[in-house]
Amino acid sequence: MAIAFNRGGMVAAAVVLLALNLRTLIASLPPLLPDIRDDLHLSATVAGLLTTLPVVCFGAFAPVLPRLARRVALEQILGWCAVVTLGSAALRGVGTTAALFVGSLLAGCAVAIAQGALPILIRTRFAGSTGHLIGAYSMALPLGATLAAAAAVPLAHLLGHSWPRSLAFWLVPAAPAVLIWAAIARRSATLIEGPPPAPLRMDPLAWTVALYFGAQSAGFYAGLAWIPEILVSKGYSETSAGALQAIGSLVSMAPALAVPILAARLSRQLQILVAVVASASVGIVGLLVAPGAAIAWVALIGLGQGGMLGLALILPVLRAGTAQGVASLTAMALCVGYIVAAAGPWILGLVHDLSGTWSLPLVALLAMTLVQLAPGVHACGRRTLQNEGQ
Repeated sequence: MAIAFNRGGMVAAAVVLLALNLRTLIASLPPLLPDIRDDLHLSATVAGLLTTLPVVCFGAFAPVLPRLARRVALEQILGWCAVVTLGSAALRGVGTTAALFVGSLLAGCAVAIAQGALPILIRTRFAGSTGHLIGAYSMALPLGATLAAAAAVPLAHLLGHSWPRSLAFWLVPAAPAVLIWAAIARRSATLIEGPPPAPLRMDPLAWTVALYFGAQSAGFYAGLAWIPEILVSKGYSETSAGALQAIGSLVSMAPALAVPILAARLSRQLQILVAVVASASVGIVGLLVAPGAAIAWVALIGLGQGGMLGLALILPVLRAGTAQGVASLTAMALCVGYIVAAAGPWILGLVHDLSGTWSLPLVALLAMTLVQLAPGVHACGRRTLQNEGQ
């Protein structure tokens, strides 16, 4: 088949544009929840469902991808995911409760499938640039989340104090992603061919890759949810706490880009694992014992979490030897991983409620970070899936 855009910046642009849109819809909603709740008279429980629904979809719909990719070209799948993200942004801009829920559900489905399809396409068609393209993908995820979270409220003010218009704004960056993936889908078609791999539920390596993905995601989402409030409890203003979290997100982009590139060149990734876990752990301990230097600690946490994300995204590509194996392992990692990840913020909140302080939740966050070593050591070894393609 003719392979379009298989050189240079066009592929990277397509990957980055799509990856940006995989997080803007998710991250643009939480900052606007107070206004949304007031206007639509939503309870905290119902409003919380709006933010958790996409994450649930990430795990629930990930297993769809391996079967779908046997019938529909990956380029077409990614093109339709871009279309759905654009439509989801427009739908949420309607400003009703029903539109918000349907838009969030559709966004979650599109993100779940795209997150599985993109690494497989990279591994299959651009194997020589796997590290660089997974790195670009990994970097664009926190970049999209940072931009959306930072811009949500200012956009609402700028657009006539309207939260629906702020949510609808994110169809603007979705439009070029639709165009570029439509062009790619017209010129190339990649199907996953051959027999599926043996079921992964009996493969220890598959479980360690999936559990590592879940452990790093649980720590990330727990920190995202509670570190600002922890900083406020240490004497920082809400504005300063938000700025510090933004600094951590910005810092995370460099290792998110660099770690997949480095990991793809190594047969084992144990050194990378130890380095990123150590960075985040030192940052968490620093917040616990010397919160006055929070800017240094959140930067270290950002470095560690960005590296962990990059490692988690490339491990399914490195540990599987075939496109079918990559598809199945990616689906399993996303499904199991997001189920585990959903517990992260809840655990920290529960520890806070039981202890009445934010010191023990930081200890719990440290434990979540260190526990990544348990599955990570096995997942980062020199091994591949058993019985692929049989």
